[in-house]
Amino acid sequence: MFDNLKESWFISKVETVIQTEINSLPLMFRNHTEGLAHAIVLKQYQVRCFVFSKMDGTRLNPKIAAVESVLTFIGLYGGQGQILVNAQDCLGALKIIIVQLLKHLEMESTTAYEDGYIEMFIAPLLRRALPELDT
Repeated sequence: MFDNLKESWFISKVETVIQTEINSLPLMFRNHTEGLAHAIVLKQYQVRCFVFSKMDGTRLNPKIAAVESVLTFIGLYGGQGQILVNAQDCLGALKIIIVQLLKHLEMESTTAYEDGYIEMFIAPLLRRALPELDT
């Protein structure tokens, strides 16, 4: 399924970033989210695996890949204003996760390539998923 061991290790790292954010949510948002981080990265890999690939010899910051993965998941399944996982709506939790990851990214230094990637690929997804942020 994955091209090589290093790519699957990176995908696992992205999943861990998402799971860490899920674990930091208040209990009412965290309930019924078992397997959600795994589903998000698998769906990202199926839809657009480019985010997990090496570019110019390096990979993106895993938080950038996590943001794109969550935004892609919202774009695919959030059209009705909710995303049901284990019979519970988790759209609000996913939006909180995106905001938290963006806050983490603001505090980190990013490369010019990563900045360009964010502007080209993530910003349009962000505007659709969270228009209230007015990005």
